[in-house]
Amino acid sequence: MVVDRNLPLGQYLWFGVSAVFLFLWMVAWRTRQEQFASAFLLVGIVAAGSAWHHDRWNLYRDDEIGFYVQEEIRPLVLEGVAVTSTRWVPAPPLTAMRTIPKGDETELFLRVTSIRNGQTWQPASGNATVDIDGHLLGVRAGDKLRLFVLASRPRGTMNPGEFDFAKYERSRRVFCKLRGIFPESVQPLSRGSGISPRLWLSAVREQGNALLRKNISPRRSSLAAAILIGAREQLDPERNEGFLVTGTIHILSISGLHVGILAYGFWTIFRTGILPRSASLVAAMVLTILYAFLTDLHPPVVRATILVVAMCTARLLGRSALGFNTLSFAGIAVLVHNPLSLFLAGTQLSFLAVAAMIFFHPLLTVKRSYDPLDRLIARTRPWHVRLLKFAGGETWRVFLTGAMIWVVSLPIVWKQYGLVSPVGLALNPIVWIPITVSLFSGFGVLVFGWIFPPLGHLFGSICDGSLWLIEACIERGQHTWGSYFWYPGPPPWWVAVFYIVLGIAAAFPALRPSKSWTAALLAGWTAVALFLASHSSDSISRTISGSDHEPPLRCTFVSVGHGTSCLLEMPNGQTLLYDAGKLGSPMGAARPISAVLWSRGITHLDAVMISHADSDHFSALPELLQRFSVGVIYVSPVMFDDLATQPALLELKAAIDKSGVPLKEFSAGDKLRTVAGTRLEALHPPRKGVFGSDNANSIVLLVEYAGRRILLPGDLESPGLEDLLAEEPLDCDVIMAPH
Repeated sequence: MVVDRNLPLGQYLWFGVSAVFLFLWMVAWRTRQEQFASAFLLVGIVAAGSAWHHDRWNLYRDDEIGFYVQEEIRPLVLEGVAVTSTRWVPAPPLTAMRTIPKGDETELFLRVTSIRNGQTWQPASGNATVDIDGHLLGVRAGDKLRLFVLASRPRGTMNPGEFDFAKYERSRRVFCKLRGIFPESVQPLSRGSGISPRLWLSAVREQGNALLRKNISPRRSSLAAAILIGAREQLDPERNEGFLVTGTIHILSISGLHVGILAYGFWTIFRTGILPRSASLVAAMVLTILYAFLTDLHPPVVRATILVVAMCTARLLGRSALGFNTLSFAGIAVLVHNPLSLFLAGTQLSFLAVAAMIFFHPLLTVKRSYDPLDRLIARTRPWHVRLLKFAGGETWRVFLTGAMIWVVSLPIVWKQYGLVSPVGLALNPIVWIPITVSLFSGFGVLVFGWIFPPLGHLFGSICDGSLWLIEACIERGQHTWGSYFWYPGPPPWWVAVFYIVLGIAAAFPALRPSKSWTAALLAGWTAVALFLASHSSDSISRTISGSDHEPPLRCTFVSVGHGTSCLLEMPNGQTLLYDAGKLGSPMGAARPISAVLWSRGITHLDAVMISHADSDHFSALPELLQRFSVGVIYVSPVMFDDLATQPALLELKAAIDKSGVPLKEFSAGDKLRTVAGTRLEALHPPRKGVFGSDNANSIVLLVEYAGRRILLPGDLESPGLEDLLAEEPLDCDVIMAPH
């Protein structure tokens, strides 16, 4: 599958190889050549898996909806069948930096059946995500719909190092995004079947969501819905960020942890005498499978469900469930269900965590004493001593489990998010108990909320308190100095080599080095990653080749949407960021800017310059100040004149003051000290500014090097534009057009 992703050879080749080796397997099996038969069977199945991946990744019908749309938004009329019922997405909290208010939305997943071409309807196929402004009511899974919407393809990477949303959606076979401006843009044509399993699951999900909102406080009901039924669409991105930076984001994803805790809870409850042992195992399997379907069968959930079913089946048959064999079977099942999930970070981390627990199982289990004298001595100790010893041992094992998983999964997390979160080592053992309590009490709400409301309200209060404790721990961990670090991720080949070596060491114990050599190798390999991450490929190439050519001045315009950000890299290595913002979510600007900086190996900005006092030019700066060190911030003399009347400026000033970065004014005639031959000079505004808007007082920066000139004018407009044009003409090679 990895070969096919990077070097697609065609499905016929893979199918042909599979057929040949399966034929050779049958011949070897008939002639009792068991070793050859095993090898031929393995190669045949591997080739079949490659063909299956090629089919899901590259092959689509000619009428696939993605062939009719482009990345540019265009109106479209189409019909389709709702795969899911509508899901509510609450409006994000309004902040000063979010200049465009965003209201509640409704989302659903659609299977397209036809589109309108002029006045003619023609067949179409494929999947699409649908976002509707406002509340779309009455649409259920299975309903046939007609939609009058704006359509586009999922956006690919616009900047180096950015997350590829188009590739992620392609892994779900989604090539079309639809947006409706009004709920009325979706017209139901006919109802779906009342016996559809999807409809039943959607109804259970909606009813459960309503019970959680009724019995848990509004602040934490959305968090409960995310943890219990996977409704992460109800959490705003800023709230997700706290879980991400503290290394506890797995709490919000319905993962193997949730399934394992609930399966163990089901088993424990049934074994209290409600059901006999065999019936308890069957009931635990059935409930776990139903829960997996309820949470949309994400790969980590499928993996955990298969492990639970395999272990329960082994207990029923009196067999032992071998760890790596069972995990491998779960991996095959996940890849049969969706081979594209192999390349998703969530799937990789899920299997990696379980593999680490299986591998380190001898260190994580309680060593039983077989000496009768030792057991007698242990039983004669006071109860509080035994309790403390038990609690201490369990706490240590939980911490050790989390630490091993943290170390083993660090390369993927670091590469995916550019983030290292040491605080996760401490927080994960702490939140273990409240997560367990919130899961069981939350299920108490879902079960008893409609049978016996007072009991549902009691469980809701317990769940609410547990979630409050989790968020309090996350909040404290997020704002503790040194709890997490933003740093450019290592290159993919570094991560691949790390896990290949780790896999060889796990499979062949004789090849494992001593503990001291292991520590030295890990430290050395980490040092290599830090060096590669903090140096751009250009600088490494020049160092290796020993090139004595004069380094260039590089100017990179970051694609942030409606906003501005421009990175200047001087020949001597100094860096300046001119503007950093966009309309809408500040995080939507901070992420692409961070991606560009990290792709260039930049962890420190010598200077940041804000052209003027419009938030689409500075909204990302507070977040960037947390991710990067900054030497100085330059603003125009009139930047903060209206501080009292502009909340966004007030928030920006508070973030700068909190960071401790020096703030300096920059006006016409001022120059920045750089390497010889480089000129950075302000052409506008004058020291006292000009009469007019913020735009009219934009800092106009002239960049000159090696006989070339770049002009960065911010959003310059009249009367500042006339003021600048009254100066002597100046030839420029590149100019960024205002607005």
